[in-house]
Amino acid sequence: MKLRVLFLVGLGVLGASACSQGGAPASGAPHTQAMPATAAASAAEPKEAGVKLKFKDGDDRERFSLKPKDDGAKLVDGEDQELARYKWKGGELKVSGPDDAVLAYVTGGPDAFQVKDAARSAVRYTLTREGAGWKLTDAQGAVLYTVASDGGGASVKGASGAEEVHVKVRDGKLSLRDPSGKTVLATKQPVSPDAAACLGFSSLDLPVRMALLFRLQSPAGAASP
Repeated sequence: MKLRVLFLVGLGVLGASACSQGGAPASGAPHTQAMPATAAASAAEPKEAGVKLKFKDGDDRERFSLKPKDDGAKLVDGEDQELARYKWKGGELKVSGPDDAVLAYVTGGPDAFQVKDAARSAVRYTLTREGAGWKLTDAQGAVLYTVASDGGGASVKGASGAEEVHVKVRDGKLSLRDPSGKTVLATKQPVSPDAAACLGFSSLDLPVRMALLFRLQSPAGAASP
């Protein structure tokens, strides 16, 4: 009888010990700490998207840069003065001046792009894929420039068929060179030769040339809201 009582008392002690241990938090459990409000606000702030695309001349002087933003990009000169603004509007890229005046719209893609006027009522230029290259035509359909792939680079020819600019890639550096071989523009940032070739369309204003470069370089922009 005594043995049975001792056995029952022993079970009660063990049960109480187990309940005590089960109720206490495990020392190895991870400790979760809420993000401070200031850190959360900082994480929610808009930031520049992508890498700044900087172009220098043959004398290593910065000429202009394209600064990607969450909703488009901004074009600045070598002194960081704003030249143009690019903003996605659905599948269109709106091109504006520093004063927000609309300069043009770039629509279409991925194999044909149109540069329309500020009212979207007239097509100024059309850039169409042609084989492995591109063709730029004016409002009347006349060919202004052609772009042909050339051994990892690209060749930009004018309406006469003569080469005006050659895009060359070597050792991680992309350069645009005139017919004499002199470097006109160069960048070490990643950009496709076809997109960079748009800078060779010298009869177009720089904001429009850079808009075409940006559009070819950023195909995902067509899906932006």
